[in-house]
Order: sequence, then C-alpha cells, then structure tokens
Amino acid sequence: MPKQIRLSHRIARAAAIAALAVMTSPCFVSRAYADDNAITSAVKVDPVLAAAVPALYRQRQTITVAVNPEVAPVKFVDDDGNIAGLAPDLLAAAATMLNLKVKFVQASFDSLIPGLSANRFDVLLSLGDFPSRHGKVTFVDYLNVGQTIVASPQKHLVIKSLGDLCGMQIAMPRGTAPTEQANQVSAKCVADGKKPISIATYPDTNMTLLSLTNGTSQALWVDSPAANYNVQKFPQKYQAVFFYYNSSYGMGFSADDNGKRFASAVQQALVKLQKDGVYDKLMQKWGLPTRDGRPTFPINDPMYE
Repeated sequence: MPKQIRLSHRIARAAAIAALAVMTSPCFVSRAYADDNAITSAVKVDPVLAAAVPALYRQRQTITVAVNPEVAPVKFVDDDGNIAGLAPDLLAAAATMLNLKVKFVQASFDSLIPGLSANRFDVLLSLGDFPSRHGKVTFVDYLNVGQTIVASPQKHLVIKSLGDLCGMQIAMPRGTAPTEQANQVSAKCVADGKKPISIATYPDTNMTLLSLTNGTSQALWVDSPAANYNVQKFPQKYQAVFFYYNSSYGMGFSADDNGKRFASAVQQALVKLQKDGVYDKLMQKWGLPTRDGRPTFPINDPMYE
C-alpha cells in the first residue's frame, strides 16, 4: 500500500558529475558526518569469521568494491572526493572484521552486474535485490527501500496511484528495475484507452534530478533514499507525491560457489556488527529510519509491502 513518505535524512552530498553539482546542488554532506569514524574504529578482526572467507578473497587481501555513488545518504561522494555513506561504512566495518582491506571504485549502475560477472569487481554497493537478478548476483540485504515519484512543488501534482502517470513525461535512472514496471504501467494506460507514459532514462540519479529542474520532465521515478534527501534539502525544487516499498538494497556478490560463501561470511560479520550496536549507530549517523533496517541481513530475501 502507498505510504506517506517521512523525511529524516542528515545533510549529505553526491556529486558524481561536477558540472551538475553546481547546477542542481544535489546531495551535500557535512564533514562532521563524513569524518566521524568513532563508530567503526573499535571493530577488530574476528579470526573465526575471517577463516570463513574463501581462499580466493583471503589471498587477494584487498577486495575491489564497485559503487555507483549517487544515492545519498546510502552511497555518495563526499566533499573530499571519497566514497561515503551507510553502505561503504557498513561493508568497510565487515571487511575489517574479516581481515580484508577494501578498495572502492566508482562505476555506472549499468556496469555493476557485468563487471561482477567479468570478475572486475568482487562486491557491488549496492543495488535492489530482485529475484530476476539472483542468477548473476548473491545479495546480502541490509536496507528496505522503495520508489518515490517526485515532482516540482510548483506544479501541485497529485498522484494517488502509478496509473495517474498516464500521458506524463517521466524520468528515471538508466538500467534500474522499476523501468520495466514503468513500461508495464504505460502499456496498461494504452490498454485502458489513455495516453502512454513517456519514459526518459538518464545515466544516473543526478542527471534524472536535473531533468526536473530544467523542465525536461514532469516527474521523476527514483529510489526513496535519494528522493527523501533531495526533497528535504531542496523543498523549493522537489516534492514527493507518491511512495511505495518495492525491494531491499543488497550488497552484491558473485552467484558462484566462492561468491555465495563470501556473502555468507560477510553476512555473519554484519550480524555481529548488529549485535555490537554498530549497525544501529550507522543507521542513526546517516539519518536512516530504523523501520527500514534489515538487522538479520538475509541472503536473497528482499522484503516487499
């Protein structure tokens, strides 16, 4: 069922494209939050859990983690050009417990799964856990997320269901799972004798946001964490007009045996971090509501409402 979205995010920054950052100012982070490592500084190596990491990754010592840093406060680029947010903090803490080092590399969303399949990346941070992806990715779910329709507050747009988007110009980040749903909704519009949805896709969330501010799009269809942050930070530009839960964010690992065993080891480390209070503190640090947490970190088990 649609829910009234609640906005409770701290100041954060995502600037994947510097020129766009000046024009749209999406996602700034306060240095006080970006530099605060007191929460994870006490995390130590757990020899038992570290032994569960497959030899393939233990021998590498440093794992390569691909991030599309465009969804503040979950994953973004901070003022110093570093990858920051809940997901990097959480994975880095788990890696410390498993006696591994982490190298974060920026990648476009549509290159994440192909890069994992080609062994260019060891872990993905992060993407929606959908059953259609389970053949290529093993997910360790850590956060429930939804989709939000965002519009300009000056337009006074009222959306009570996705069917109300018929005939509208909608923008979405390229390669995301809701694109298929948008096409299905558009097909139903036509079947019901209404105009189809005009769907435009953009390389990332920042470009999608820009399409609304420059008038190219009438509304945006984006992940709820990014929508929540920008609606709160820039209320004169963005308004949430519709929300629904649709999946969970998951850290992505290979679907082969090594990947599955590595995912299991990371899951165990995350559970220990939760028991030690680290997970809840990180959720609070990044302004994410407790109700959206996945404190058991299930594998390939997205939650829907």
